[in-house]
Amino acid sequence: MKRYDRAYFDKWYRNPRYRITSGADLRRKVQLVVSLTEFVLARPIRTVLDVGCGEGAWQPVLARLRPRVAYTGVDRSPYVVRRYGRRRNIRLGSFERLETCGFDEPFDLVVCSDVMHYLSGRQLVQGLDTLVALVGGVAFLEAYTGADDIEGDHQGFRRRSASAYRRIFRDAGLVPCGMQCYVHRDDAQDMVALEVFPEPRSRKRR
Repeated sequence: MKRYDRAYFDKWYRNPRYRITSGADLRRKVQLVVSLTEFVLARPIRTVLDVGCGEGAWQPVLARLRPRVAYTGVDRSPYVVRRYGRRRNIRLGSFERLETCGFDEPFDLVVCSDVMHYLSGRQLVQGLDTLVALVGGVAFLEAYTGADDIEGDHQGFRRRSASAYRRIFRDAGLVPCGMQCYVHRDDAQDMVALEVFPEPRSRKRR
């Protein structure tokens, strides 16, 4: 069974031989997602939920970009919670058991990055039921498919098709708005035709 301990994060996130992303890559990603979320909300972002957050790498980037944002992380790793729980506001939990975390208010941005392709179909559907209800603006659901030539941790990787993910997200009530970002089906009705895909049936003009 895979262990998300310090050795795991040292290997995949800090060892130059194995790591597949850089601090600059992460900053660009966070800036993109925050900008898109604020465009959808038409106001500055205030709250972020990061599901399967690992060591909470998004938190310091968000803090520099939007100092007033309230970040909450959830991860299944006891090591992560011991080391970063208080400093980065990370609590113990998992995607598929998100309902046990006690969240009762939606978040402006819900992040789930590099997690879903390691989940079973049952875990994915079960977790999305709770996650979608927490999306108060945009969900950034970064996942890789069987068609992607991925680098990094292949242990437990589920080689789903892009169409399978699109169907699962659609069935959960999410509408894509670009770059692995999604809005709730109800919110998509207020967006113009080329901002979302597929097109909602009716929209308001801007």
